[in-house]
Amino acid sequence: MDAPRETILRAASDLFAHHGFAATSLLDIAGAVGVSKAAVYHYFPTKQVIYEAIVADILQRLYDHVSAAVPPDGAGAPTRLHTAMRAHAEFFEMNYTEYVTLLHGFGGLSRVVSDDERTIRRRYETMFRTIIATGIEAGELRDANAAVVARGALSMLNWMTRWFDPKGARRAVEFADDYFDMLAHGILAP
Repeated sequence: MDAPRETILRAASDLFAHHGFAATSLLDIAGAVGVSKAAVYHYFPTKQVIYEAIVADILQRLYDHVSAAVPPDGAGAPTRLHTAMRAHAEFFEMNYTEYVTLLHGFGGLSRVVSDDERTIRRRYETMFRTIIATGIEAGELRDANAAVVARGALSMLNWMTRWFDPKGARRAVEFADDYFDMLAHGILAP
């Protein structure tokens, strides 16, 4: 099998996204890949380790994708925030099952968050906070709590995992445009 770790992670991610963590066994993962359970154990000692690997990988790739897309400070905070939101939505749609696994694959079970996951999540949210705080300082955005605005933007984007249809007529970036418009202009009539 080419790229066995990646193949196992991809299959596990799909199973976790569709059936949840608790309902997916290592035997299910092995069957989806077409190998024995022992072969899966060779790469991952537990199902939990597989899940943690999926989460760390998807978070790092999300951070890399979005940070590469965001233009430099001179572009202005509104442009930078809009671009970050669009890049987040684009990444979500391109990596749909892994992203659903990231946010919902554990099916509401409590779990220990690894230090790697916590660090990447904090760095990612800080990127959004910094864009917003810089815009507030420059007078491009109204005075607001940058942490609250960042969490609001990320919450809207992440909630798409509950209802977005990757086979639907609208793309995730179109919803990101709508969300940015609501953040930028509100919903009250002028």
